[in-house]
Amino acid sequence: MQNQVAAVPAVLTVELDLDVVAQGQRPPEPLSSEAADSLCWAIADDLQRILGPLNDYGFVLLGGLYDLTEILRPGLPMVDVLSELYRRSLPDTRFQPQVMAIGADGDAFPIPEIAPRRRPGSGPLLAIPFLFLGEPENMDALGTKLEKNLLEKGRASLKTGQLVQDRFGIKALNLSFATFNDLCALMKIQLEHAEFGPLWTLLEAALFTSQPPARVELPEGNLLLVDGAQGFARFLTFSQWATENPGVTDPAAAYGRFQQIQRQYTAGLAAHGLSVQVVEDSADLRDDNLDQALSAARMGAMPAETLEVNEVVTDTGDWSDVAGISLTEHSRPGLGPVAYTVLVRSADDRVIHYANHYPLAPEGIQHIRAQWQDTAARYGLDLEFLQPGDILHNANGDQLLPWPEAMGANH
Repeated sequence: MQNQVAAVPAVLTVELDLDVVAQGQRPPEPLSSEAADSLCWAIADDLQRILGPLNDYGFVLLGGLYDLTEILRPGLPMVDVLSELYRRSLPDTRFQPQVMAIGADGDAFPIPEIAPRRRPGSGPLLAIPFLFLGEPENMDALGTKLEKNLLEKGRASLKTGQLVQDRFGIKALNLSFATFNDLCALMKIQLEHAEFGPLWTLLEAALFTSQPPARVELPEGNLLLVDGAQGFARFLTFSQWATENPGVTDPAAAYGRFQQIQRQYTAGLAAHGLSVQVVEDSADLRDDNLDQALSAARMGAMPAETLEVNEVVTDTGDWSDVAGISLTEHSRPGLGPVAYTVLVRSADDRVIHYANHYPLAPEGIQHIRAQWQDTAARYGLDLEFLQPGDILHNANGDQLLPWPEAMGANH
């Protein structure tokens, strides 16, 4: 019979100097097994001081500094991995309290799937995760005690603070204990303060298996859905977006804002471990029945490797008389390229091909440029690459235009 083990997760938060984080430094390497063990016992002593006797519970600590995006991931996999590790360590079918510290063995972390990623610029709030474990019927009371006391009373001792700073080689501004719910509440407040409140709605649906799927639709035209670890982001070309947003005073700025939010939200979801797929526009994405909307999203999802969205405006099909190819880059300050318009002309100045290309990733930018450089070379031409520094459109504000054709329109 397998051991039944339930877990209550928490962390020791470690606040770093924002100026240091802004320099793009990587978090320190995980501790050795010996150093992790020393820190584990110091933290266990702190927790007994704060919460009272904890001898009936198991305790597992990870000897590494993690960004919150590494901890708060769909389904909280770190909790599952550590719980299973603890369960397998038990000698028989009976639960037995024991203390485990997980540190590095040389350069290798023993559990690669939950090793600290040490991404440059992580922080300023990092965390040392740990779990209390026990028989399921005994864990609700402990969870309640942690929620009531840990954040309010949970300052680390001087001994623990010194160990953290010495062993990791960092300067910590503050060290406090917190539950996962505390971390979620903090993240929600931070996102709302930065005017990304709807992003938390999506993340909350992903993090906890008890949460239903979620959908958000933003005033700028962005529509996103989340079901577990899977995210969907509707993509709109400039023309599609203009159809939904008629009468906008400055279409270039407004569409640039749509693109900016699209990138911010998809990056935020991906940072927490969600797989985000771009979805073709469909009225069913707004269906009152969220299950139907999700079904439409799955049907309209582009393959993960898709680098660009192509929109052909005109194509005669006759490329026998190609005399010039231009590629106009549409961009916004601080955002970079959002689209490219290609114009292929004949010797008598007829339009052979007119299309818009929208990169979905940085690799898409290079792919689009290289594609048309190669095409021009096949016709013995030099690609005319134009960078006006803005999004160029027609007077109606519903179609991208190449440069210099756009010079006679409002843009």
